[in-house]
Amino acid sequence: MIDATALPHPVPPGVAILHPHAGAASAPLRARPPHLPGVAVTGCDRAPGLALTMRDTAIGIWWRDPPPVVALLDQAADAALPDGRLTVGADPAMIAAAAEDLVGTGGLALPTAQALIADLTQVLTRFAAVSRARHLAIRLEVVSGPACRRFHQDHVRARLLCSYRGPGTELAPQTVDRDAGPAALCLGTGHVAVLRGHRHPLGAGRVLHRSPQGVSAPRLLLAADADPD
Repeated sequence: MIDATALPHPVPPGVAILHPHAGAASAPLRARPPHLPGVAVTGCDRAPGLALTMRDTAIGIWWRDPPPVVALLDQAADAALPDGRLTVGADPAMIAAAAEDLVGTGGLALPTAQALIADLTQVLTRFAAVSRARHLAIRLEVVSGPACRRFHQDHVRARLLCSYRGPGTELAPQTVDRDAGPAALCLGTGHVAVLRGHRHPLGAGRVLHRSPQGVSAPRLLLAADADPD
């Protein structure tokens, strides 16, 4: 856990922030977040796949240390952030080309662009493998303000979410007031989450999500759907 007062955005009382502290590299799961039924959190990239194979796990979170590109993006001008969407085949070569095309929609400095392309390629290739997707609908978008104020579930088979700048997605149990909250967990920057949707054979599960609330600075969000309609 980290001190909420040190964050650049307000955090509602009682919300657990999934963000590695300074000692997390040696023992990333020693300071575990509060348990939320239906959410699996691990320090390896296999966690997202758990949501797609285990009935009681609706969301799998790869709780990783922020990749180097996060610090680089924090220094980038808002106007330089990339914003685009593509639907591509799910083989690694096409994913790598899509990552390059999406990052090319912005005006990032070359080291930042290269670091972002590399991380996008890694994350999306892993998602394509665990979801066994034939196609991915990918959005790398600049989000200003809360895009989704209401807790909800998606009408997709599987969706990946990762915030590269700004706080990540908020999670809550199915019993939460969908309009008023509160959130139970908030993903940290760079965390990778895979969510089951209503089109998945196992259903969407017992966990709801929404955009982080009370955020004024533009966020950079990666979202990808496996085999969209």
